[in-house]
Amino acid sequence: MADSSDRGDNVTKLDKPVLSLKKPSAKAVTGRSKPAPSKTRTAQNKPRAGGAKPTGKPTGKPTGAPALQSRQIVFDILTAVEEGSQLDKALAAHADLPKLDGRDRRFVQLLATTYLRRRGQLEKILAPLMTRRPFGAQADANIILAMGAAQLLFLKTGAHAAVDSTVELMRQAGFERLCGLANAVMRRLTRDGDTLLATTHDAENLPEWLRLSWQHYWGDEATDMIAGLAMLPPSLDISVAADAAHWAEKLDGKLLHGNTIRREFDGDPAQLDGFADGAWWVQDAAAAMPARLLDQLAGKQVIDLCAAPGGKTAQLIAAGADVTAIDSNRKRLDRLRRNLKRLNMPSKLVLSDGRSFVPETPVDAVLLDAPCSATGTIRRRPDILGRRSSADISSLQTIQWELATTALGWLKPGGQMIYATCSLQPEEGEDIIAAILEAADGRYQLAPITSAEAGLFGRSITENGCLRILPSSYADIGGVDGFFIARLMSIA
Repeated sequence: MADSSDRGDNVTKLDKPVLSLKKPSAKAVTGRSKPAPSKTRTAQNKPRAGGAKPTGKPTGKPTGAPALQSRQIVFDILTAVEEGSQLDKALAAHADLPKLDGRDRRFVQLLATTYLRRRGQLEKILAPLMTRRPFGAQADANIILAMGAAQLLFLKTGAHAAVDSTVELMRQAGFERLCGLANAVMRRLTRDGDTLLATTHDAENLPEWLRLSWQHYWGDEATDMIAGLAMLPPSLDISVAADAAHWAEKLDGKLLHGNTIRREFDGDPAQLDGFADGAWWVQDAAAAMPARLLDQLAGKQVIDLCAAPGGKTAQLIAAGADVTAIDSNRKRLDRLRRNLKRLNMPSKLVLSDGRSFVPETPVDAVLLDAPCSATGTIRRRPDILGRRSSADISSLQTIQWELATTALGWLKPGGQMIYATCSLQPEEGEDIIAAILEAADGRYQLAPITSAEAGLFGRSITENGCLRILPSSYADIGGVDGFFIARLMSIA
């Protein structure tokens, strides 16, 4: 990797302030009441420093019957998410989760994701059943109550098992005094839960800022549909290196588009045929699109920026490109290295912040899947519903702007850059591209995406030739992740 001070002549900077977040007014949104605010945490119960557990909480070593063990693990994972951990990291970090059998591991993931997806509805249903919700040192008891409600109302767990396990988990968690409350609430839900559930709707699970944004940009109908699709466990999408038809048949899946196969599966993908041999990798159908829009890559120099975990890197390598994969996070880069090793795909890996990296020579193409709010992926990452806020968007825009305008300067004349975000927020997609084109002074222009290139996603082509993929537009196939994709070309 060349030092930026030695190769600064290769970088073109576009001097344009990043646009600020557009906040739709309440007048622009109709037909929805505000979702109930989260009450699981209060000002009296701030996240504990270092993630330490309070006295009386589970130690992380489940005791008792397997059913209670799995629920204790879910409780541990959800408290970790409440304290700021990402769901996938909390799942991976729990030492006792791998000790469960496959059925119980799937239950842990299903209950945890259902709680996170349905939290707005669960809180609205539970609110009238208590004169005062647990707060302060007992605030985590709300998680246990919502777990119980989720089992009854969404997972259709038997009433006896749901009630008893909720009360016993409350006791095991050190909330002995709340066992009576838990018993009363759960028994009320066995009688009236379905009636209470009928008063709620899927969009109430969205944080208010996100719901208002989607209603403003995409309308009430699309927002409701996106929210509904986000409540469902996603299908398993697979990208194969070659012979997609063969693998679709072998894996009992359906060939969706290009080399993407979709199948239903709720277990560990690593147990399926071909995974250990590196024949395929997990990648949402929409996430596979950006790399497909760089055509005729054989022998070309391509930079994959923000490359981990490596699905797009693998696509570029499979297409014959000479790929340099860059990521600024060492752990993510190590994960990328392991994934490529399993796939037996060579690539040059670079640990670097893309904003300061400079290639030794200009390249033919850049793929930038920029850091973003990831609001298009909430069906796979439901913890985003509680982790993101409108305040995040402007800081993410700054990063997106700096990465995109720096990477454009790496291109040869005629070279192309794919800019993509798995976000449904135009501030991170359309607005960034509009600002770049305004500042580019003719040095860069859009290379419109054609219907032939887009294939399945042709219905998402915008007026200026970008892709704005809304999950609601693909309800007929079970939905996809939300994405924005633009292709830019260097003119000079």
